[in-house]
Amino acid sequence: MNKIRVGTFFSGIGSPEQAMLNLGVEHEIKFACEIDKFARETYIKNFSPDYMYEDVTKLDMKEVPSVDLLVFGFPCQAFSLAGRRGGFDDTRGTLFYDALRYLREHRPKYFIGENVKGLLSHDNGKTFRTIIDCIAKTENNQYSIMPFDNLGYNVHYQVLNTKNFGVPQNRERIFIVGIRDDEDNDFRFPTPIPLKVKLKDILEKSVDPKFFLSQRMVNGIYKSKFMERKPMEIDGVCKTLKVGGDTPCFKDDRVISHSLYPRTSKTGKGGVGRLKKEDGTSYCLDTGNAQAVEVMCCLTEATGNRAGSSSEFLSSVNRIHKNTGSIRRLTPIEAERLQGFPDEFTSGVSDTQRYKQLGNTITVNVIQSIINNLLK
Repeated sequence: MNKIRVGTFFSGIGSPEQAMLNLGVEHEIKFACEIDKFARETYIKNFSPDYMYEDVTKLDMKEVPSVDLLVFGFPCQAFSLAGRRGGFDDTRGTLFYDALRYLREHRPKYFIGENVKGLLSHDNGKTFRTIIDCIAKTENNQYSIMPFDNLGYNVHYQVLNTKNFGVPQNRERIFIVGIRDDEDNDFRFPTPIPLKVKLKDILEKSVDPKFFLSQRMVNGIYKSKFMERKPMEIDGVCKTLKVGGDTPCFKDDRVISHSLYPRTSKTGKGGVGRLKKEDGTSYCLDTGNAQAVEVMCCLTEATGNRAGSSSEFLSSVNRIHKNTGSIRRLTPIEAERLQGFPDEFTSGVSDTQRYKQLGNTITVNVIQSIINNLLK
């Protein structure tokens, strides 16, 4: 196979490019386009595109190089259809329109579009319907109703979850794969695989104290989490005590992931409580790193396996966590691992920017599996 020419819009930090490297596919990066200067900095540190553009809306697509594979994780915007079914023209004023401009001008062999799962229901489904109407000759191997300016691609789409591709993160995204009508259309989305890597496996062994939650936040988590429980329930958490003094013992095969966003209430009057997961996976990464991980520990011999009351139990737990700092936010390296990137891939910018970049990117493992099935 000849070298695959690759281009990306809304490129972020380069998930498709990292996927191509992992696959060992001979390729050349003809262009990337990313408006965020810090994301561009991370991208350029790791990859060398022929051209790096900044604003997709200002591009003359005739001057952008042709590629075999275009990948774009486009922002989701309503298209204000008003029942017109105008096809391509209905997307004007949206960033998806700019990806369409390239597809119409260059007609690459393949494209992959990525978006949040909510795209399917966005604007009562009108947004997604317009996208398909603009590009699809067939959708999931069924002929679609084609507006006059349809681009004639064979389109496949499916919602995929990161946790089904070897990474312990619950991240559902819809992927739209387009194959030009003169190319082989024998594409199938990758089959989910059993998750063997758990959240505990990607955690760093030693982290900077700056990542630990404040005692006030820890108190808030434990107040809502344990005050309603019977103190005896802690006895089953960890059977092997570490003897001597106040040293707590950790059972490193049990990690809880806490969402630091309040749970949405049914009354619409604000959130109540916080969510937690104990299945070995994390919540979907977001740009603000608004989740924390907790390595469960038991009470020590000094405090006893069983507290005499809820308040005594809560006090003991708070003291242990104050001493150990075992509830903390994910580190940038852990976030990189949860998105399938090598350690320190995003280093060189602030932690805030690293979290933002990793929350916005496509999980490498998922896009890698799609590209592998598309090109094989």
